[in-house]
Amino acid sequence: MIGFNGLVAIISFGTTSVLLKLLGKESYGEIVSLTSTSLFLALLGTDWTVQALLRYGTEEFLNVGQINQFFWNRLWIAFSAVLLITLTSPIWGLFLKNFIGLTIQGLIFILCYLPSQVYWSHLQRVMPAISHHRLLYPLLSLERSIVLVTIGVLYITGQLSVIYVLPGYVLGSISAACVATWLVRHQIGRPRRPDWPTCQKILKFSWPMIPTVATGLLSTNMLDYLIIQRYVGKAELGLYALAVQISGMVQQIPQVAGQLVGPRYIAMRIRNETPSLTHFIQKKVTPALWVWSMCCLFGSILLSWQGPNWLPKNYMMLTDLIWPLAAVTSIVPLWYIVWSPLLTAYEQLRVVMWSSVVAGVVNLLANLILIPQFGVVGSAWATVLAFSSAILCTEVMIRFKGIRTLPALGWLIYLPMLILSLISILMTFRHGPLTLNR
Repeated sequence: MIGFNGLVAIISFGTTSVLLKLLGKESYGEIVSLTSTSLFLALLGTDWTVQALLRYGTEEFLNVGQINQFFWNRLWIAFSAVLLITLTSPIWGLFLKNFIGLTIQGLIFILCYLPSQVYWSHLQRVMPAISHHRLLYPLLSLERSIVLVTIGVLYITGQLSVIYVLPGYVLGSISAACVATWLVRHQIGRPRRPDWPTCQKILKFSWPMIPTVATGLLSTNMLDYLIIQRYVGKAELGLYALAVQISGMVQQIPQVAGQLVGPRYIAMRIRNETPSLTHFIQKKVTPALWVWSMCCLFGSILLSWQGPNWLPKNYMMLTDLIWPLAAVTSIVPLWYIVWSPLLTAYEQLRVVMWSSVVAGVVNLLANLILIPQFGVVGSAWATVLAFSSAILCTEVMIRFKGIRTLPALGWLIYLPMLILSLISILMTFRHGPLTLNR
């Protein structure tokens, strides 16, 4: 998994570098804007049922060795949401036209990319629940490779342009989804018609996640991209997307860890092994978070020291993003590895909902305030505030509601995050105030 995760990161970084070099920052910023908008809509319409899939899908797999019932019913719900998004495209398409200048060709790409990405995302979500973690990253490598090969073919034939590169993203997601379906065909079983009792169970469990996802997406980089394009420009968006991608390569590690521990938390919860789960978090997860934060710290020191010697002059803006992105990278494991899978296992989705709402509102307001003043650096710090507020809100709600069934985490789990965040703030202001965006 780690090896293929590294390969995914290398291919993604290579794709970004090639597009930046061959098409320029403006064109790459347009590609980022369209793909992120499509992914934003896909998550908005379908991500609110993910927790139900993990909770009940894992239980179904443990009991019968298949995930047929919840896989197909959750897929029909997801495609219903895609249909609704498609039917309302004249409304949100007009808004995006006025906000970021969305073209007809861009809208067509989004509507084509959306269903393929929804199905591929659905398969990605189900793989941890059926113990196929190792398949996920080879398939992601396949998806990224198809995009890179498409770019190479277009360059050789002299047809390289934004309008021809975009279909490569659709082809990549469709190809990966087809291969994944074949590999997990025994676990998901044959397609089945919608089963209302099962759909009702999914909907009843998932309804708190509707506002969670709707507002939680406001705390994602996809929203950052839209605001950056609006107030800063496509060129800066291209560089910011490159920095986020580099940071995302590192953040893939805690995301993988979260996918691994999620089913384990659920299984221990079902077996009422709360003391064992408490011991696992305190003795295994907490030391791992300390090691992770120290690695982030030393990596940031190395990048801030040697970065100016490696980067071209027109890419020097990336050095301003090192420390805020280091703070984000230190914070995200608390959500991916600890709180999100833990609250899902104990069916505390209302806490997830309110934490996501707070994070989304904080990110939106912080972006609208900081990006016009400080450019992309302001967006990076808005992300820090968003993740921090989500974790703070989770802790406050658990204390306020007096939920005693959850394992005790202890305050040491927060200390490495606080230390690196403080260092990041000090290093950001070490060379003077943030440069205002003109």
